[in-house]
Amino acid sequence: MSAGNKETQKGTACPYFSNPLMSGVEADWSPIHDAAFNGNVLCLQRLMAQGMCVNLNTLDRVSPLHVACQQGHTNCAKLLVENGANVNHTTVDGHNALTEASARGHVTCVSLLLKHGATPPGETSPSSPPIHTAAARGRSTGVADATPNESLPPSLPNQLAL
Repeated sequence: MSAGNKETQKGTACPYFSNPLMSGVEADWSPIHDAAFNGNVLCLQRLMAQGMCVNLNTLDRVSPLHVACQQGHTNCAKLLVENGANVNHTTVDGHNALTEASARGHVTCVSLLLKHGATPPGETSPSSPPIHTAAARGRSTGVADATPNESLPPSLPNQLAL
């Protein structure tokens, strides 16, 4: 297995993690991706204590925070954010953790990400705003339910208007 830079300073990016002997979506997942996806907080703590980078990316630029939010594991997401995970990191498809949490109706993850400075993709990239992604996937909850309008980023209320 080859791993990118394992520097763990807050806010630093780790290039990627790749295992050429595996195939499929999870082929290039690291142990920290697996722990985040499965909601294993204790494993995440141990991996970080051993120096595993919280911003380690797959070749598709998927981070551990991204997979934790996909699954709605708020405790894992909180631990990753508190240890320097980049809340605005995007995948090669232009999605970030906020997009995925919103699309799957994980309101607590959405709220956590917004409180830690996550920017909705419509403000910084051409990707669909989180509320549109949630609606396209048949979710009635998402960014709109996460926090009252007065505490949303300035352009988000316009994105939430139906």
